[in-house]
Amino acid sequence: EPRFSYTVVDSNGDQVVFDKPPERIVAFGSAAVETLFVIGEGHRVVGTHDFVSYPPETADIARVGGAFNMNIEATVALEPDLVYVFSETFLADLERVGLKVLYIKSLSDDFRGVADSIRMWGGITDSVEEAEKAAAEFETRVATIEETMAAQGDGPTVFQDEGNLWTPGPDTLLGEVFRLLKLRNIAPDVSGYAQLSPEIIVARDPEIVISSYGDQISDNPAFSNLTAVREQRVYVPSSDALSIAGPRYIDGIEELAKWVYHDLFE
Repeated sequence: EPRFSYTVVDSNGDQVVFDKPPERIVAFGSAAVETLFVIGEGHRVVGTHDFVSYPPETADIARVGGAFNMNIEATVALEPDLVYVFSETFLADLERVGLKVLYIKSLSDDFRGVADSIRMWGGITDSVEEAEKAAAEFETRVATIEETMAAQGDGPTVFQDEGNLWTPGPDTLLGEVFRLLKLRNIAPDVSGYAQLSPEIIVARDPEIVISSYGDQISDNPAFSNLTAVREQRVYVPSSDALSIAGPRYIDGIEELAKWVYHDLFE
């Protein structure tokens, strides 16, 4: 039997070498947790953070912190043979206590990178076939949308409300989703995320509004004359799929595509 070996280059450019699949993973990130479950390796996850809610089986997993704090002692107590983090915040602390850490930044652009993340976790856990299946399915579904959209001209103008009028610019995952779906973002001048004033939103008058976490737009008197409000084109996604750059991201794209172009996407 060939000896297992898999190497990942982390977000600092350092090599992380696995000579056996980790048995006890503290995965401090929703996308990583979801990916491990999708490829049938969720049983390896022994710890995560407070905001992980999918899949439902994650309810039983120990929590070792919130979004911006990590309990290092509680993490050590879980005896993990791998700790995955998506930011550098706790990297030094975890390494200081002798834990094996994999730091891979959260995807902030190019959602197609989700397929690569799936393959990476397949390599780490020696679940290569399952991972390849999931990654290929993701890529196929993206390609189908690209083909469907290829012949389409510009779609409607869009404002995405991520809460309190914070909105994504073109250099974000959502900005790329808009390009894929030929939606014209009313915030082309934003980098990353920014908060738009009601006046700017009214002046740019989006034809559709996406309200990620519930419709705060339709009943706001400031927006009563928006085209999207008058035409009742305010969309509230049915899940948080577009908030997490994991395997369900394509579900979120497909649902949005069907809502915008119901005649194109059956």
